[in-house]
Amino acid sequence: MTFDAVALCRAEPDAAAMLGALLAAGSELKMDTIEAAGLVQLFDPGDGRLLLSVETACLVRVPGEAQRLLGLAPGDDVPEPVWWVESRAPGADPQAAEVARRFTAALVEITGGLTWESR
Repeated sequence: MTFDAVALCRAEPDAAAMLGALLAAGSELKMDTIEAAGLVQLFDPGDGRLLLSVETACLVRVPGEAQRLLGLAPGDDVPEPVWWVESRAPGADPQAAEVARRFTAALVEITGGLTWESR
């Protein structure tokens, strides 16, 4: 299973915000893109293993939809509308999970909002 981390962003994450968050996740990491899938991936520079895949931001306009999908309480401070940025890390790799946490925390620091993690 993967470790999933979602940034629920108050403002649309532009290219500068995404790049800043990716660098905050680990400036030493190697980056690649899969344009057809709308993914940015980060890799360990030493052994080349995949640490994180980040999807393109998606605007969620339906009130309460993010809470419903993530099982959040109605009182949680989820922006509406919200920009949903999902990232996935290999589940058995603690370093990968930490990269995901750093990425989502940095993105939410830039855009406002909150983070959610699968564990």
